[in-house]
Amino acid sequence: MKKKIICFAFIIALVSAIYAQAEGDYAALYNSKEYDKSYNIILLKLNEIYRKRVEDRKIPAGYIALSNVGEDSDLITLFRQRKEKGFFIEDNPELSELHFYAGRCAAKLDKKKDSLNHYVQALRFRKLEQTRDDVIYYEISGIFKTYNEPVYFKGYIDALEQAYSLNPSNYLYSYEIGDALSVTKEKKKSIFHLKRYIENTDDEVKPEVYLKLGGLYESIGKYLDTEKYYNEYLRRKPEDGEILFALGYISYSKTGNYILAESSLQRVLKILKESDIYRRSKSYEYLGDMAYNNLKYDKALIFYNECINFQSKILELISGKNNERKNLTLEINKLKEALINNKEFEKYEDYEILIDDRNKIDKELEILQLEFNKLHPGRIRWFMAVSYEKIGKYNEAIAYYRESIRYNYNSNSAREMIVKLQLKIKRGY
Repeated sequence: MKKKIICFAFIIALVSAIYAQAEGDYAALYNSKEYDKSYNIILLKLNEIYRKRVEDRKIPAGYIALSNVGEDSDLITLFRQRKEKGFFIEDNPELSELHFYAGRCAAKLDKKKDSLNHYVQALRFRKLEQTRDDVIYYEISGIFKTYNEPVYFKGYIDALEQAYSLNPSNYLYSYEIGDALSVTKEKKKSIFHLKRYIENTDDEVKPEVYLKLGGLYESIGKYLDTEKYYNEYLRRKPEDGEILFALGYISYSKTGNYILAESSLQRVLKILKESDIYRRSKSYEYLGDMAYNNLKYDKALIFYNECINFQSKILELISGKNNERKNLTLEINKLKEALINNKEFEKYEDYEILIDDRNKIDKELEILQLEFNKLHPGRIRWFMAVSYEKIGKYNEAIAYYRESIRYNYNSNSAREMIVKLQLKIKRGY
């Protein structure tokens, strides 16, 4: 009997100690990163409060907003319908704060559904105030962000926009909204928020934000703004050859800013590795086009000739791969003969390996040919022919017109030009 009394007294003391802690220590425990202890104290406190609220007996079933697994998406509707009748219960700072910290603790404990439910309840027991309650919506957005399904992405954006509407002076909200929307169809909204962040924040803006803005403007066809923000990015990352190339291309082909295009592309040629055949060759091509358009034909020929040098490198690679393929085919045929005529079946595995190797080479050859075609071999030779014609070098012009025919570029026109130039040569022009 004495042991039972001692045990009962111990239990009473333990419960009393827990409730004493629950009076206010949950926030301190949360700040000390003791999330499990803080969460348990909050739940005890909430249960005690709801137990005493006889008139609101239905609330305990409702303070967890969702009771069935699979209904998480309903939370999005709740957030979006925050002001509808039936969502708000009463202005109760104590309950709201308890649910708020419960949501925080549950999030840290990776109890996402419970966390969202508590955040919802925190909103149901408070009247929203500007610059105070944005933090709840922002933390809600953080939970949604951890999900991958599209419906949760919408919840993430909705919660972020609520946070932004409650505290527009927190420009990080604009940054996060703009960053999230940059991969969606909402390009203009993304631009609005990223610009707003750049123009107002006191924090140092990461170079990638300028790069993203430039890309967004390019996607909606506003190329002058693209130039502006690519330039801003390159002021901070001057050695990024790929973006220099993009700026050079935009300036050359979209805005007609030849001065910027030439300086960018010349810089590209100094920065990019020799192995970056595509960008280096295209840089020379664009420089050649600009020189051609400015009637500087001798200069254009120098640039176009560099393009041909890069094309020759790819042709060398193609030739090497073709030789590899030829040698493999000889080995394959020898093994095939041994298998069929001599019944040397132990060589079948070697035969299969060689077949796989040849298939890989075929794929590599296909890729190399595509890369070669991207370098516009016919077009380059056509403009070289025209440039030679302009400076009166007709024999060279004829040679490159024939080359353009070989690559099936303006073939009919090239044949006509060859005939005309041959007549000029014959007549002594």
